[in-house]
Amino acid sequence: MLKLLLCAAVVALCVAFSFLLTRRYRSRMQFYYNLSLFNERLVNEVSYTRIPLPAFLEKYSFTGDFDAMLRQKKGDFSLQNYQFSYLTEDEKKYLADYFGMIGRSDAASQRTFLSAARAELAEKKKSAEEAYKKYFALYLKLGFLAGLILVVLIV
Repeated sequence: MLKLLLCAAVVALCVAFSFLLTRRYRSRMQFYYNLSLFNERLVNEVSYTRIPLPAFLEKYSFTGDFDAMLRQKKGDFSLQNYQFSYLTEDEKKYLADYFGMIGRSDAASQRTFLSAARAELAEKKKSAEEAYKKYFALYLKLGFLAGLILVVLIV
């Protein structure tokens, strides 16, 4: 009975560890989801209501690291230190360029810029979702198999 409980605990521990390994991909997927949502909402606001950026940030809420970044910046995107471990250097540079353009020109230029960024953000969001789905399934299967291997070694 004790061996059975130990085996179940080992398999559960390995699966839980593999779930933790997917955190990077999950965080990246959520970040791009929130960035895409931010862009869509900002396009609509710039096109129709034209509210100031601080009022826009108070009107809408986002989740995760993206929300924490927005709250930290408080509408001042001139500070370009994006310290997200799950983003590559090119993605951090893109973020700096993207937020560097927000609120810097008239509404027509903003709408054009944000509409152009829509396609690229949709593609980045899609690739992040695909990577998460691929690696999530892979890591869970590997964790389960590692647990089974340990169970065989225990028994």
